[in-house]
Amino acid sequence: MPTYEKITFRTILLSLLLLPFIYKWHIECEALRYTFPTLMAPFYSVVFTLLVIAVFNIGLKKYAAKYALTGGELISLYVLMSITLLFMSYDMFLPLVSIIVHAFYFGTPENEWRELFWSYLPDWLTIDDPSVLRAFYLGDTPLFEMHYLMQWLIPTFWWCVFTFALIFVMQCINVIIRKKWTEQERLVYPIVELPYQLAYNTNRFLRSLSMWCGFGIAAIISLVNGLNIFFPSIPAFPNKHIPLDGLFTERPWTALLRGGNAIIVYPFAVGLGFLMPLELLTSCLLFFFLYKVQYFIAILTGLENIPGFPYPYEQNVGAYIGICAVALWGTRRQIWRAFRTAFGQGKTTDINEPMRYRTAFLGIVLGGIFIVGFAMRGGMAMWIAVLFFVAHFATIAIPLTRIRAQIGFPIHSTTFIGPHHSLVSILGTRRIGARNLTWFSLFFWFNRDNRSHPMPHQLEAFKLAERGNLDVKGLSRLMLILTVIAMPLCIFMLVDTFFELGVNSGKVGGQINSFGGRAYRFLEGWLTSPQDPNSGHIAAITVGFGVTILLSAVRSRLFWWPIHPLGYGVSFHLHLFWAAFAISALAKWSVLKYGGLGLYRKTVPLFLGLALGDFVMGSFWNILSIVLDRPTYTFYY
Repeated sequence: MPTYEKITFRTILLSLLLLPFIYKWHIECEALRYTFPTLMAPFYSVVFTLLVIAVFNIGLKKYAAKYALTGGELISLYVLMSITLLFMSYDMFLPLVSIIVHAFYFGTPENEWRELFWSYLPDWLTIDDPSVLRAFYLGDTPLFEMHYLMQWLIPTFWWCVFTFALIFVMQCINVIIRKKWTEQERLVYPIVELPYQLAYNTNRFLRSLSMWCGFGIAAIISLVNGLNIFFPSIPAFPNKHIPLDGLFTERPWTALLRGGNAIIVYPFAVGLGFLMPLELLTSCLLFFFLYKVQYFIAILTGLENIPGFPYPYEQNVGAYIGICAVALWGTRRQIWRAFRTAFGQGKTTDINEPMRYRTAFLGIVLGGIFIVGFAMRGGMAMWIAVLFFVAHFATIAIPLTRIRAQIGFPIHSTTFIGPHHSLVSILGTRRIGARNLTWFSLFFWFNRDNRSHPMPHQLEAFKLAERGNLDVKGLSRLMLILTVIAMPLCIFMLVDTFFELGVNSGKVGGQINSFGGRAYRFLEGWLTSPQDPNSGHIAAITVGFGVTILLSAVRSRLFWWPIHPLGYGVSFHLHLFWAAFAISALAKWSVLKYGGLGLYRKTVPLFLGLALGDFVMGSFWNILSIVLDRPTYTFYY
């Protein structure tokens, strides 16, 4: 039996000590300054923190070797920081906190929210106390007075219990599929390469000349652009926006501006793109331009007059369902082997898995029953609750996890493709009903954009543990334990900040209100303008699903077929990255063609340096913005 590096007590202690500091940093970023370190993967603030610790650790190795951290301890810190930080993100608990209070504060006689849906909002998940609402939105009030604290305690407890159950189900699914995706298919997981090198190959990586060349390119761009904000006379690099509007002014050529009207070259995206499989990069680019061709054809044929055509979001829904179906079908033998092992019939063993297969299967079943029962307790119909969570896993959780493992796409927005969108399109609002639609809005926070979705991070943690020969079982347990600690801490630190500053005082950005606003405006629209099933949407979902299945079938039979179905699935979100990925694809093709695998391996540090330089300088400008209390340069978005 192989020996694995155990999770040490000081790793746990360091993680707990770092947690409130990282949360405070990201309250400034995500809630107050809108610099968004968690809109991408990996979280650049976590990579920066890992780098600082790794550099400090080099000194420890030289002068106090017995106190130095091992590579396994460093990578464990990275995993635990990422797993806990995702809650303090623009796509997780910030929207949740807003949804808890928004409906009652902004309900007016004009919008008639009281009559439309107030009665459907559970009092154990929302807060309607006027004094609490005033404190939250106007500020200058201490949260930790007993009355305010007790009002927040009940919804915080139940939302944390629900979120833990949901995350536990995700982790159980990852345990079952891990062996197939990680060890048998050997998916590349490009997102984990940079933290792996920082943790396990710190000295060699930081002594690489090519890495520093890449680092320097990204750092100089960020430094010059940052100085331009303070000293406008310094010319900036136009890498974040080279407009194309002037090139395409006549119809139907204006269609080429849809889904991106500028050339944007993020150095970190060029760096991460170089690590992606070349056929996937080229497939993403191919489908991105085919996506624009759809608008071109729509203008030529007059189909543009059909509202929503060519239904990109609905095509994306179908594509993601197809990705989920293909991924699970390809994993069916592993699922069956795991099931037989779980119940004593298989010949394989699960001793080296993150948890026992029996625990994983029972966790999926019991966790699924709990999250459905949670919704039913508030009045959601069982059949709708089941469909809702199946849709979440089929259109968001599993497809995003597969995309991150296989492509390493750094950002994945699921706007308008979650269950609140797909089920309304397929079933119509009348059949779903007002009470169930209210729950769609309550669940909007984890079905919104999902750029920090937990499930891909979990599987990447298992990949890092496997690659670093780390005790994955101990890491899996610790991920769940720290989740229990992190969730209430996150909510109370957020609410304490809003009680102090006031969401409507002008000291907090207006985006906080937009979270709850979007959720309840969707609901208001559904209730005041009932919708029947949308045949156009259903057709587009079917097309998206069919294209994905067809491309997968062709690839399984023709080994030379270069077009990958995952490219179709992510092409709708490529508008920020197509130029950077085109550079990555050209560079990777040239290196492999003229230098082979040997030159490729020597070139990888250069491109990792591009990502690291962007992340380090981005973190520097981010911290400087907090210190100076003024906007500074943001390298992304």
